[in-house]
Amino acid sequence: MDIDVAVPVINGDPAEIYLGEWLVSVGDHVSEGAPIALIEADKAQVEIMAPSSGYVLRFNAQPDDQIRVGQIIAVLGSQ
Repeated sequence: MDIDVAVPVINGDPAEIYLGEWLVSVGDHVSEGAPIALIEADKAQVEIMAPSSGYVLRFNAQPDDQIRVGQIIAVLGSQ
């Protein structure tokens, strides 16, 4: 079963959110709660945590892409 990784609600409701960088690669195994990406909002960086353990199957956004709350930016699952 695939697990979507979505952009969470960020305090302050920033007007613009960007994907800063991925901290993992496609194919990596991640544990639930592990940081997998950094996003940038209003000059602050926020870590995105893995919602579940699994393998990174794909990225739906790349560094410097503008993203929005609720957007699916990655998919985890079994390999």
